[in-house]
Amino acid sequence: MFYRIWTFISSRRRDLLMLFTALFNRDTPRTIRMMIIAAFLYLISPVDFLPDVVPGLGLVDDAVLVPTLLYAAKQFLPPQVRALSEKRADFLMPKLPYILLVMGILLIAWVVFIITAIYNFIFN
Repeated sequence: MFYRIWTFISSRRRDLLMLFTALFNRDTPRTIRMMIIAAFLYLISPVDFLPDVVPGLGLVDDAVLVPTLLYAAKQFLPPQVRALSEKRADFLMPKLPYILLVMGILLIAWVVFIITAIYNFIFN
């Protein structure tokens, strides 16, 4: 699952970063925000329209639905929001490896925290 996510992210880094910055822009319409959030949630969600167990068909829904949602969100962004988001994405592109490293560390810390809390709840 993580390989699939990483392959998609590495091929669309600038667009994803542009949409991520547009997500936090106040001028972005609510429907566009919902499309971006739905695409990101569907990408990381274990629930699919077509199960991943079926060879070949399991990735079809991810390969079609997520890029379609992101493309539609990108096309329907207002021009001023899109221009500002592209500038911000270009500014953040060199910093992306460090951002991903910090996000990974925070994710690991969060998982350790949850495991510790569950362990203490069960055994204390």
